[in-house]
Amino acid sequence: MTSSTQDSMTVTPRVLFVHAHPDDETITTGGTIAALAAEGAQVTVLSATRGEGGEVIPTDLKDLEGNRTGLARVRESEIAEAMAALGVREHLFLGGTTRTFEDSGMEWGPDGHAVAASTMPDNALCAAELSTVADHIAAVIDAVRPHAVITYAANGGYGHPDHVRVHEATVAALDRATWRTGRLLFVDVPAEVARETFDPNQPGFAETGFAPAQSIPTKPPVGEIVVAQDITSVLSAKRAALAAHRTQVAVSGGFFALSNGIGMKIVDHEFFSIGAGAPLAAETLRSGLAPHVLTDLDLSECESQNSAGAILGSTRRSRRQPKKPGALAYAHAVLLGLLIGFLGGMQHLNAAVVHLGATPVIIPWGLALALLLAACGLWHLKTMYRSSSPMLVAAFTIAILSYILGQPQWLPGADIIVTGTLRSVAWLIGPMLIAAIFAFIRVQRPEPTR
Repeated sequence: MTSSTQDSMTVTPRVLFVHAHPDDETITTGGTIAALAAEGAQVTVLSATRGEGGEVIPTDLKDLEGNRTGLARVRESEIAEAMAALGVREHLFLGGTTRTFEDSGMEWGPDGHAVAASTMPDNALCAAELSTVADHIAAVIDAVRPHAVITYAANGGYGHPDHVRVHEATVAALDRATWRTGRLLFVDVPAEVARETFDPNQPGFAETGFAPAQSIPTKPPVGEIVVAQDITSVLSAKRAALAAHRTQVAVSGGFFALSNGIGMKIVDHEFFSIGAGAPLAAETLRSGLAPHVLTDLDLSECESQNSAGAILGSTRRSRRQPKKPGALAYAHAVLLGLLIGFLGGMQHLNAAVVHLGATPVIIPWGLALALLLAACGLWHLKTMYRSSSPMLVAAFTIAILSYILGQPQWLPGADIIVTGTLRSVAWLIGPMLIAAIFAFIRVQRPEPTR
């Protein structure tokens, strides 16, 4: 690490890795995870799904393929073993105990990259609204308070739809979260490294028994790669974590293969671009790629900015503390109050008479309709602005207009409100009474769960 990174090491670094399926964290960022853990950083790995749709490599476990529940349980135990190998103490599944997101599956496209599957489960990650996924990730960000967040680039590595969804949701989550993360990094693989990874002419490849790649499935990098994390010292930990994912990964020497049997080298660097947050200093990049994901990231400053935001009010408001209604909200309330007051005043005296035997009964349907209109309008204002103030302004406007409409001496013909009738009295006080009741009802955005 550079000296600027070391200066901020009085603060324990917190880094959140967001991945789609168990084994992704190890394949793409396992060395970085192990290196950070070895340095004493607080590392949290978040898996969006349990990889229920994965193919199974070992013949003795083939009966798990297609058994989504059974495979999920096995993969939970596999990632727990992998986390232990990498030195990670905190691993989470997206949604916690309140929501489960399942593997969406994939198919291979004609260009050799992954594409969306023709069918997917109802609760698949890609079937969920992006905002829902982002809210759950944002909840984890607010709980972990990471200085850096690491996930896939926009291409999803090789195009897997779950990888792409995790990328999109993580980017959205950083904007939704209260905690301001210092840096967002994306896994991005240089083209030359991808060629090296799949090169079958490397020493030791022939002994693995793995098949050579006919084409390279890794997509070209999306952003400017600026970090090359050296993982040489933790290669053994990454290899052990790969081996822990037994249903998905076969390991032989310095190589591994997925269910397609195509061999890949376990390379000694992992590469990243910066998607948002603190950039790398120009002086750092003059000597080449930065050696560490936290290079030039001032952790103490990140902490200070977040503390200042909590005390003074961040320039980007929290989802839990909505912005106070402004002038437009009150203008909206007055206009809506005038509309409801006029329509309700015109309507409220309408009634129908029905006979129950010899007894005539008046059904004041006009009053009921007018009060329903008022209730809907007032509730609309209450929920739209998360505040009672515009709603009360609208109710007051309705009352004032209704009173005016009952004063023919002020406005010729203004006898729409007949104060001598019970229906008019109910209309005069009804909207204010409804607003008073609504004022005691607390309206909040649904809080995403960790």
